Amino acid sequence: MTGLLRCQRLLSVAAAPGCGRANTAQVVATPAPAAAFTAGERQAAQTLWNLIVWLRARESPDRSPHMGCCKGGRSVPRSLVILGAALTLSVAAAQPQWTVNWQFEVVVREAQLAELQANGVPLLRWRGENAAALVQEWARRLNDARWRGATANAVTIARVEGGYALILESVPLLTVTHATARAWGSDAYALVQQWASRLRQALSWEWIAVPADSVTVAVGEEVALPLFGNASGVVQVEARPPEPVRLRVSTTNDKIAVHVHGVDVGAGVLRIVKGRVGVRLPYRILHRAAQWQRHPIAYARGRQISLLMAHEAVENAVLNALRLQLGAQWRLTPVSDGQAVRLLSPNTSFAWRLQVTGDQLLPVDETVTVPLRAFPQSLGDADLLVISNDPETFRDYRVLCRGTLPPAQTVRFMVHHRNGLPRPAWLALELLNTEEQPIEVIARFGYGVPRESELQVGHEATARFLQALTDDAAVRLTLPSQSAYRLFRFLLQPRDTASVLAELRLEAPAGVAYRVVTLPTEPPKTEVLTGSQLAEALVSVSEPPPFPKPVRTLTETHTAGGAWTFISVGRYGLQLPLKGRVLHGNYGVVYRVTLRFVNPTQRTWRAQLVVEPVGGVIRGAFVVNGRLVEVPLLRPYQERVLDEFPLAPGQTRILTVVTVPAAGSFYPIQLIARTQ
Repeated sequence: MTGLLRCQRLLSVAAAPGCGRANTAQVVATPAPAAAFTAGERQAAQTLWNLIVWLRARESPDRSPHMGCCKGGRSVPRSLVILGAALTLSVAAAQPQWTVNWQFEVVVREAQLAELQANGVPLLRWRGENAAALVQEWARRLNDARWRGATANAVTIARVEGGYALILESVPLLTVTHATARAWGSDAYALVQQWASRLRQALSWEWIAVPADSVTVAVGEEVALPLFGNASGVVQVEARPPEPVRLRVSTTNDKIAVHVHGVDVGAGVLRIVKGRVGVRLPYRILHRAAQWQRHPIAYARGRQISLLMAHEAVENAVLNALRLQLGAQWRLTPVSDGQAVRLLSPNTSFAWRLQVTGDQLLPVDETVTVPLRAFPQSLGDADLLVISNDPETFRDYRVLCRGTLPPAQTVRFMVHHRNGLPRPAWLALELLNTEEQPIEVIARFGYGVPRESELQVGHEATARFLQALTDDAAVRLTLPSQSAYRLFRFLLQPRDTASVLAELRLEAPAGVAYRVVTLPTEPPKTEVLTGSQLAEALVSVSEPPPFPKPVRTLTETHTAGGAWTFISVGRYGLQLPLKGRVLHGNYGVVYRVTLRFVNPTQRTWRAQLVVEPVGGVIRGAFVVNGRLVEVPLLRPYQERVLDEFPLAPGQTRILTVVTVPAAGSFYPIQLIARTQ
């Protein structure tokens, strides 16, 4: 409705003084005083008028561009009528659907003959080019007047130049010229009197309407349908079949509404009667795609937490607070306030948009505020390291890595795989809870966006993991009973690489297995385990076996003015007892380095900490005295300064460095402490 009124208003502006010729536009819309319009509307109207003038200039001179039924006997350019009709019909088609027992409507009898009807009764006919568009506009105005409570008194007649005008609510509806009346074999006044009488009679008829063309309700929910109209009498409602719904009628401040409550899945027809008139409309009762069982609460700890980890915690909290219908698919996205948020603090709240859809299910689309509550447990240093990298490039769909989570131990995962298939594939890290009750697990992680550059994606995973490690960040997740929970799901295009560094810890003994798998289609976030999957998870053997104690602690001292101090990272790999396996490059191993810079001299030295690759190209991430430092691509023996500072006479200064050999880079590297 707003769009149509806007179009009429612009045409009125075009007809106003100072904006083209008023006489021509009056057939489409009655002009308002020029002062009633804004500057923007007048500018838009001038553009509209220019278009009309251009259309008129293109009229063929050997054909009459006019139709002879307008106010005052003046001709109306065909271009203007076409434009007005197009604006009216295009906007009217977008109006919302109502159900009403009768309404004013247009019936096209011939190419240039249209009839205005009400409840199937003919009221008037109009002949001329674009007659259907004009009568459609009259029907719309009459229906709008009826919604506003117009009665028979709203229709009047006024004499105008060249004939008589039919007035609706003090605004001209149409003009009957003497030429128009002669075409119908009648007198202008007699014809307008006849039409006015029929319109008054129609406006006195009883009617009832509801603002919907159908009713769809979720099981357990209720909708209210307000009743409109001038009908009098008792309201009666019934449903066929009656079983899927429960109906009631309410009256508040003389406003009547019919309430439809969904009882069970089904469909049928509602019949609403008031006095002697009524309407019918179809109804459907469906399940809501999801319903809240409780308000979601996410758990996180640490100085700050990344948006990636917060998203996982919130998604897990929502999953456990929702009851999803079978076949429902859901999506959770953070609601941005215009700022790029990368790190959050625990004990804060964050808004997320939840969307749940499904076939034959009513959708959910809402914004939910989820608090991030702090919890005390820390992951500490990892006890075991699981490497999922053999083969690095997969060429089929299968299990790449499997095992079980031991209780009260922190397990670090380094997952790094490339899609060697000629088609897209999904890579997932699954946690399989075999218990009959939900199990809690503590996690922290970092991963890179899958791409062809394995060096870049490995670096992103390492940098994000190191930031979480430095902040002692973690989230607490709840694994649904006897279900698979997919902590990560990556879509890999051909030649794409995914890389993850994660740590997991079970606080209590529980049968929880893990798997890294490749799949042809996107797997759901969770799904119930089958009997065979449960049995397989219960007897799962770790393959490959994890490496123990994936932490290297190193301490070195550099004396100012002395020889440079070299510390190797990734040269001496972890060894797996009894298996003879060596972790070349020590990928996924945390190095904690303490460097003491001592100056026994009487002069000030410039101290530097430098990184230098010796095994090939690398990208590196280092936490130096609590500050994350990322280095760009370095070639062999190309130096990069991580930190430098003046070392005063007699001063001792300590630097702490934490790093992890990044998957995709070529280790070893060496850290160099020197003074100059």
